[in-house]
Amino acid sequence: MSQKLCPAIVLAATLLIHSSSVLDAGAPQAAPTNAGNRPIICSVMESFEEQKLGMRAIVFHQRDKADGPRLGDLLLKHSGEEMELEASGGSRYRATVFRVKSCFGRGLAIIPTDRLKLGENDQFTLRLP
Repeated sequence: MSQKLCPAIVLAATLLIHSSSVLDAGAPQAAPTNAGNRPIICSVMESFEEQKLGMRAIVFHQRDKADGPRLGDLLLKHSGEEMELEASGGSRYRATVFRVKSCFGRGLAIIPTDRLKLGENDQFTLRLP
C-alpha cells in the first residue's frame, strides 16, 4: 500500500469524527469481548495534528508481534468506538479508535489535541473502557 494513502485516511477520519461528534462520552458502548478485557501495548507509527479542528490522529500497531491477532480482533469488533489510551505516566484518555482496513494490522485513534500528545515510536496501552 502506498504510504501516501494513510495520511489521506487519517484526514478523512478526522473530518468524519469532528463532524459527527463521536467523542461524546455519553455514547452507548458495546459490551467488552475477551480480546478487549486485556490491555494491549501499542506503538505510534505516525501522529497528525489538525489545529483548526483541535484533533490529533494517531496511526498505531501492537508493540509485541504476539499481540497482533488480539489487536486485529479488538479493532474489527469495536472499530469506531471509544476506547482508553493509557500514557506511560499512567494517565488515561478516551479516544475514538478505528480499524484501518487499507493498512493491514493498523489502528487509528482520534483524540482532541489538548488531551494527549503522542509522537512517532511513543507507546501507550489500549483497552476498552
